[in-house]
Amino acid sequence: MENFREKLKIENLTIALSCFILAAFSILSVMAEVGILPFLKPVAGDSHWQSQWRGFVCGASFGILALMLFGLIRNILALKDDKKLKKLYIKEHAERTIQIWTAARARAMQTFMILGLVSGLIAGYFSMVVGITIIAMTTLQAFTGLFFALYYSYKT
Repeated sequence: MENFREKLKIENLTIALSCFILAAFSILSVMAEVGILPFLKPVAGDSHWQSQWRGFVCGASFGILALMLFGLIRNILALKDDKKLKKLYIKEHAERTIQIWTAARARAMQTFMILGLVSGLIAGYFSMVVGITIIAMTTLQAFTGLFFALYYSYKT
């Protein structure tokens, strides 16, 4: 249990640093939107698109920040209470849950690759750049999956 406690402390530091970076993104996008940082704007598009993009960046950063703060608070409370720590340990190390998530991620990756290729082919009829980008990212995902499959097959 002490190893898990140390793991949670390191995870808390990582989450806290990530929260700081996400808060900075949100603040910078708001400052750019109100005109304090006029140089921080997307290169392409009109002012409506630039404003929409900054709003997306701010909202996405804030949403992820909220989720990370929830996890940080959960970890801090678990570190203070041994019952909560044991419950969190059991939740994170349940073999059935691990197998379900592993299988779900594998199916999601396969589905994303198929849909990525189909959407890349369709998008190519409307914009060559978008079509090639989608196909390139799908190919990158396939090679990343292949790399990890080879890595874990040699590791074990």
